[in-house]
Order: sequence, then C-alpha cells, then structure tokens
Amino acid sequence: MESHLAPLPQIPGDAAALRELLTNLVLNAVDALPRGGRLTIDTSSSGSTAVIAVADTALGMPEDVRRRAHEPFFTTKGVRSTGLGLSVAFGIARRHGGELIVQSEIGHGTTVRVILPLPSAAAPPPPWAASPQPVRPLRILLVDDEDEVRQALAEMLVSQGHTVGGASGGLDALRTLGEDAGIDLVITDLVMPAMTGWELADAVKASRPALPVGVVSGWGDVPEAAPATQAAVDFVLSKPLTLETLADALGRLGER
Repeated sequence: MESHLAPLPQIPGDAAALRELLTNLVLNAVDALPRGGRLTIDTSSSGSTAVIAVADTALGMPEDVRRRAHEPFFTTKGVRSTGLGLSVAFGIARRHGGELIVQSEIGHGTTVRVILPLPSAAAPPPPWAASPQPVRPLRILLVDDEDEVRQALAEMLVSQGHTVGGASGGLDALRTLGEDAGIDLVITDLVMPAMTGWELADAVKASRPALPVGVVSGWGDVPEAAPATQAAVDFVLSKPLTLETLADALGRLGER
C-alpha cells in the first residue's frame, strides 16, 4: 500500500460517515486484489474542492460494470457479498455535496475519486448540515422470501444503527410478532408466496394497529390494494432502495 497525502484544509462533515466512506473504498480495493497488487491513496485540493483517490492495480472493470458499480446490491463478488460498499460511499459523498467518480479499464485497475466541496465564507450550509437528525435506533422485522435481498436490506438498516430481525414470509413474520412485543417496525416485500405484503400489513394492523408497517415493491408501478390497506400502510418504497430513501422514510415515521 502506498499513500501520497497532500495537506488538506478542514472538510466540514460527519466524521464517522466520512471515515466509513474511506473504509469502504479501501476494503473494495483490497477485495479486488486477492493475489496481491498495489493499493494507493492520494489526496489533493484545488481552490474549492478536496479530492481523495483510492486506486488499485487489479484487473479493472468492463464499462457496463463500471456504470452500475454504485447501485445498491450490484456486485461481481458472488453470494458472499451484498454489493453495498460503493453504494454506501456514493451516498455519503452525495450527502456531503460531493461526487464519487469511478474510473476503470480492463487490465489497468480501478481508481475511485471522492470530490468534496470546501467551505467558503459566502457558501450556504452543505447538504449534510441540513439533513434531519437520525431517528432513534429501531427494532425492525424485515420480511422477504429472498434470502440475499433480505440480508442486503438488513445491512443497510444496521448501517443506520437499527437492530434487524428477519422473516422469510408473512406467516413467519406473524409468528415472530406474536412472540416479540418489542418490535418497532415491520418492513415487508410486496410480492411473496402464500401471503403478499398487503395481506401481511392487514394482519399486522388487525392485531397491533399502532405498529408501523412499510411495504417495498420491486415493480415499477406499485400494485393497488384495497383503500383501507393503503391507508393503514405507513410508507411504500420501490426497489432499488438507497440509504437515502430508507433514512427518509424512517425519519418521517419519527415525525409523527
């Protein structure tokens, strides 16, 4: 590993989030070098921006992979990875008013550059400063019949400080709710065998009317449900989910 660290001005932001951003970039680069190679971290600044670059000498990405690298759940590492590293880093950079740029070429490795704005006296507060405070940690029951999707969504929620339990379907979820009165929120996939997300929401609200329920749809248009069911559901989100959309939905729950 090599580093070329030019002095940088103080960068305003969430220190823990920026540390997570850099950690994810370094771990991604390490994963790309299973047989060894060189990993380089560079820093630089211009008048208005600071740049952090993490480069590796791995095989590089084809163009179609590079274009999708920041999408949640997109991964080329197989079932052991949920593909959230670059997505998390991208989201943190955007929340700080910056950008994350991936440059890669087959046979020539990959460089990820994070460009963050530097403050000026006349500049408005950066986006992260206006963001709502994180909601209190919740105990969330996550319901999805696809194990890998459930695991990936759980990792997103855990990264925001929540405790997550899983259920593989509606009946499993209802059993868990019957045994655990401490669950604060149910998030369920919409299309599942035996019981749909709408049907699960109806059953949850029938036994625990005050328990918030969120529905996640993988369809471009959310299928309609009975008006009473739609009114009972606290939020509906479409895949692919991002950390921002999840945080926003949970934040709105906290405002009620």
